[in-house]
Amino acid sequence: MKEILNVILEYIISYALVFLLYYLLFIRKKTKYNKNKIPVEYYYLVSLYNLNQKDINYKNFMYLSGLVNTFIIVTTYMVVFKLLDKWFWQLICGIIIIILLIIICYGIIGRYYQKKQSKEKRK
Repeated sequence: MKEILNVILEYIISYALVFLLYYLLFIRKKTKYNKNKIPVEYYYLVSLYNLNQKDINYKNFMYLSGLVNTFIIVTTYMVVFKLLDKWFWQLICGIIIIILLIIICYGIIGRYYQKKQSKEKRK
């Protein structure tokens, strides 16, 4: 039981530190809309889910993508370094986990924005 609590505590601390670092390096500089500095995640969601760029609050999207990217980074770190010993398996599993988490998490965000747009069109 104590090991589980240690892992959860390490996850929470890692999440907070990585989000703080991600905020300072990426989010803080990009919260104002600049057509030349839009992140790839934004274009990915807009093109894949046929979203209207005007309906997406850019500042909220940046914070949401920061939370999701931090989740992806920390979850991959915890799974790879806590469960696997050999560096080759860590690398292979890390790449697979990152790809799967990106597809799943940004798929959820894309569907969220699709539902939000469909509700706004009904009004």
